[in-house]
Amino acid sequence: MRLHETVVCKLPSFVHYLEAKIALVAILLAVLCGVGSYGLYVQLDTSQTATETLLRANVRARRLTEALSVLQDAETGQRGFLLTGRTDYLEPYDRALQMVDRTFANLQAEYVGSNLGMVTVISITEKAHVRIALLRKTVEVRRQQGFEPALQLVVKENGKRVMDNIRQEMRHLLEAEQTIIDRNLLRTRSIAERNVGLWLGAACVVMPPIAFCLLLAVRDARRGRRQSVHLSHVSSHDALTGLLNRVELLSRLEEALAQRPGAVGVLYLDLNGFKAINDELGHAMGDRVLMEVAYRLRATMRPGDTAARLGGDEFVILVEDCSDRSALDVLAARVEAALESISLPGLQQHRIGGSVGSAFSAEDGTSAASLIAAADTAMYARKMHMRRAKPVQSQQALPLTA
Repeated sequence: MRLHETVVCKLPSFVHYLEAKIALVAILLAVLCGVGSYGLYVQLDTSQTATETLLRANVRARRLTEALSVLQDAETGQRGFLLTGRTDYLEPYDRALQMVDRTFANLQAEYVGSNLGMVTVISITEKAHVRIALLRKTVEVRRQQGFEPALQLVVKENGKRVMDNIRQEMRHLLEAEQTIIDRNLLRTRSIAERNVGLWLGAACVVMPPIAFCLLLAVRDARRGRRQSVHLSHVSSHDALTGLLNRVELLSRLEEALAQRPGAVGVLYLDLNGFKAINDELGHAMGDRVLMEVAYRLRATMRPGDTAARLGGDEFVILVEDCSDRSALDVLAARVEAALESISLPGLQQHRIGGSVGSAFSAEDGTSAASLIAAADTAMYARKMHMRRAKPVQSQQALPLTA
């Protein structure tokens, strides 16, 4: 299976693995939200009922207090007028008389649906109207007949006893309402505490698996990134030398030509004597030679240049920001000199060298294929020149076929 097919096969399985982890986390979160939502719904429904009961009890207590206040204002005004005869005491009295019917109607409206409470409220209302009638009668007698007849009427009618009965019944109702208020306050507080406990319990059950799945997802994501980087490196580099492979070299060469079409150079290198090493000393020694060549190319080329192995014993150096061909010729001479000095254990009877050809985009073409072809042609011309320049015995000691 080719490398790109391996990458295509492995990445989807890894993506599916991560998707499964994320789906598991989503399911656990959904369970947490579902349990919490159901518990919250039940608790909110109960809490709403308790809150409504609490509010109604508060309103009823306020209505009772208002009714008692109206009766007391009427009594205060009546008593002041009775004792002094001053009409300014009748102002709170008259105001209370105007409010009494509406106040007790509101009180009865709050107790609709409460059988026991409604009976007590009706009793209070009847007694309140009796008390108001006595107050009115006393005020009229005081106006028309004076203090003594009015005082005798107060003693005779015994309005204080009626008012005491009203106060006692109202006090019982207020105590009952206060009991309801206290009970529902405790109930709402208990519901709030149960809500906190419910959420904490659900979190304690669900959060550890969620945290575990998240840790696995993070670990797998890191592993996936490392695997992706490794696969990317493997797909773009030569496995033996670590240099770029042909596909990656052509891609970078096209990119460099697109950015600076007239300032890109290419050096094409072919080793001399490599076939004899493979045939006589084996491929293991040949691999050692190729790795040494890659090391020397890295040490020789300029920072920013790129070396690649096309295959076999053929190498290419991509020279970016190249000013002219003379700079390429200088670098080519340095590469040939570096390869002449290769010395490895077991190579005493063999000499390694290299022929380097150059191509410059400003003169030899602005496409990757044309530059590679021009550099290849120049390399073979250089190889032929080196063969003609060496004596016959040197050529026998240093085979040039590759």
